[in-house]
Amino acid sequence: MDEIFHFPQAVKYYKGIYKEWDPKITTPPGLYLFTVGILNPVSKITNLDVDKLACFRLVNICFTIGTIYVVYRILQHHHKENESRILLLSSFNITIFPVLYFFNFLYYTDCGSTFFVLLMYYWHLKKFYFAASFPGVFALLFRQTNIVWIFYIAAEETLQTLFEFSKESLSKKDKKLNLFSVSAFRVFIPLWIKNWKQILWKILEINIGYIPIAVGSVAFVFYNGSIALGDKTAHERVIVIQANQFNVNSYGLGGQVAMDTN
Repeated sequence: MDEIFHFPQAVKYYKGIYKEWDPKITTPPGLYLFTVGILNPVSKITNLDVDKLACFRLVNICFTIGTIYVVYRILQHHHKENESRILLLSSFNITIFPVLYFFNFLYYTDCGSTFFVLLMYYWHLKKFYFAASFPGVFALLFRQTNIVWIFYIAAEETLQTLFEFSKESLSKKDKKLNLFSVSAFRVFIPLWIKNWKQILWKILEINIGYIPIAVGSVAFVFYNGSIALGDKTAHERVIVIQANQFNVNSYGLGGQVAMDTN
């Protein structure tokens, strides 16, 4: 695993050596910065030597505990009728899912990255749009590819806003339309044009924190020549057809269900 690269780099940050960078590392230094922020105070308060791999790995446990809580709050938001005990057990079960569980025992970016993405999503669900952009930035500091999740969250709410403005004006027949069909857009576009000022203001309200992140990410890619830091040959851009098909199906089917159930 990449722990063999991350740990020595984190030790340099812990010792205040910020100008040396291992070119094999392709992710930003968010993990190292948070490690320093957590372990430095612990070391000063306890006078313990925390310059060890085991201590650095414990940082991921902090993020995992935070993830359990955030998942619990997300489940509460979506399943208000369920008992807190059931939701807490479910959040624990989700957090220790094998995809993430084994990274708890390594010094790696997954735990912190997951925590901040989910925190961003939870605050977004609560409509704290601008505040949600801050954990979005932290998520990017762990993995720059998290820009995809920021895009998904912003796009989902933006699309929802567009159709919310149209929903009240639709007839029962129109509500059965597939959101991505030509017929649907023939109905929606005139409504969007009619309410464009309200729609634009709402979209800006939703994305005011995400827009600078998107602009900064695009600027970084152009400046850096790649989304990856360090060894760019290890992360070359390719088009993944299956992923694009999943995206279309998710938005198309999800939108259809949303319209059918309203």
